[in-house]
Amino acid sequence: MATDVDAIISAGHPLIHRAAVIAAALIGGWLIARDSRSWPLAWRPRCELLAVVALASMVGSALPALFAGGYVGELAASYVVDTPSLLDGALAEYRLGPKTILGGMLFGFIGASLYKGLSGLRVETSDAFARGSCLMMAIGRLGCIAQHCCFGVVVPAAIGCDFGDGLPRLPVQAIEAVALFGLFLVLQILHRRGALRDRRLFLFFAIYGMIRFVLEFGRETIAVTVLGLGYYQWIALLVAGIGVYQLLKRRPPAAVVMPPAA
Repeated sequence: MATDVDAIISAGHPLIHRAAVIAAALIGGWLIARDSRSWPLAWRPRCELLAVVALASMVGSALPALFAGGYVGELAASYVVDTPSLLDGALAEYRLGPKTILGGMLFGFIGASLYKGLSGLRVETSDAFARGSCLMMAIGRLGCIAQHCCFGVVVPAAIGCDFGDGLPRLPVQAIEAVALFGLFLVLQILHRRGALRDRRLFLFFAIYGMIRFVLEFGRETIAVTVLGLGYYQWIALLVAGIGVYQLLKRRPPAAVVMPPAA
């Protein structure tokens, strides 16, 4: 492809990226675990649900790259094929291969739904994942800025950043990080006020999905496009759609106004 992706990525700082990813997992995971204490569940099922969501999110963050096509698909396949053993391949593919937080969100939601359905849990748990997931993603995006991954299209020099190939590019990683930190503040306020109970996670899904859909127009195309939209735009629409559907599904019933007594 015309874009020298290897030059851009190699100009980044992988150690800072890994440090940001680790910090994101620790801080976001701590906040999710803290908020999960509000669930009326015993210790074991609470830990099981958290573990299922964490594992599903890890799988979901890695799996979509194998079907992305383009540079992302080639990169993901190389990490799987070029490793000497199955165990090393799985670890290397997760540790080094391309990731998407959209897939992590989607699979985390599916994992929680399947676990609760199979175990018969009828406890509402979604709010506990709202603040921590958003903060985790915001901190992780700081690592993307350092790594130079997820880079933007070429723009005028006045608004662009050089990520290693000598061209001014839209800093979509920074734009998304600012948006995510802003969303975290909104979720923090809602949490403190007890507002939008049982809907805060899906508000996050809906808003972030649409933000990501729009931002993808400013990202360099390194995956397949379908019907004029990028691969990750379709996943973003799916995440936003789940958010909107769940918000409407969980909308409180309208108050019934009783007619005055005769």
